[in-house]
Amino acid sequence: MYKVIIIGCGSIGFRHFEGLLKMDLPLIIYVIDPNEEALDKVKKYYKESKSKEKICYMFETIQNIPDVIDLCIIATSSKFRLAVAESVLKMTTVKYLILEKVLFQKVSDYDEMSFLLKKYEVEGCWVNCPLRTIPIFKELKEKINTNDLIYHVEHNNFNIGCNSIHQLDVFSFLTNCLDVKIETSKLESIIESKRKGYLEVLGTLTGCTNKGDKLIISSRNQSSPDYFIKMIFNDEIWTIFPLMGKFIIKKIHNNEIIEKAFNYPKQSDITSLLVTDLLLLGKCSLSDYETSKKLHLILIKNLNTFFSKVLGHEVTECPIT
Repeated sequence: MYKVIIIGCGSIGFRHFEGLLKMDLPLIIYVIDPNEEALDKVKKYYKESKSKEKICYMFETIQNIPDVIDLCIIATSSKFRLAVAESVLKMTTVKYLILEKVLFQKVSDYDEMSFLLKKYEVEGCWVNCPLRTIPIFKELKEKINTNDLIYHVEHNNFNIGCNSIHQLDVFSFLTNCLDVKIETSKLESIIESKRKGYLEVLGTLTGCTNKGDKLIISSRNQSSPDYFIKMIFNDEIWTIFPLMGKFIIKKIHNNEIIEKAFNYPKQSDITSLLVTDLLLLGKCSLSDYETSKKLHLILIKNLNTFFSKVLGHEVTECPIT
């Protein structure tokens, strides 16, 4: 049986757990979380699921994990992720890692993680920015043959700080470009995050490639209440409404409008597919760590500059998660 650990079983960690139970492979699953309520929720769901070929253990610490692990999913908050990763790698042999985003708050942590992956001979590490794995974005990648893509995201409750890396990742995927210049001059203000101890920003974050592709991420109180992603390319405008499961194509030259439904998968379904590929094939369609590291650093460094300016002191630990 394959051995999988999930460390951190809050909202996203629990979705990963749901996904593991849906898989057809035999698994021994270790769920680690210091929060007793989170573990109780996992226990209840596991019992009610009656999942076949799944054995599940729940612990508050990593002290009881086995010596060899096929996959470790680290879904803690960004502040603690590096320390957790180091503790696990020191204690057990890990074949594959999936890390949640935002990866880390400190710029120095990114090189430290690269060092740890080499030191402990982890065969592969990926970062869970799953938009690029969704069929509609794969289809769009095949269609886009221009160098002036406009990619615009808008929602009045988007959480630019913690969610922009998803958009930056898929923008990089669609444009085949890791060298994205980020601009924070149109960000407006800082607000408290819904997660205690973290901050969020309002306004517009923009980016561009040296080929002329443009990224626009807007979140203000007056922004659209409907979350949408609009892409302009090849004489077409695609407007995707992920939460509604639909998209609209407008042909610019003749104003023809086509509306279609599509499946926007849940994280649990994505997890099932990704982990199956990893365990059977040793690869998956997420960004590998070094690719995501480059995009994270572009974002983190620019957000640190913005936070420093607004807060009036140097910010070296980006307060997003």
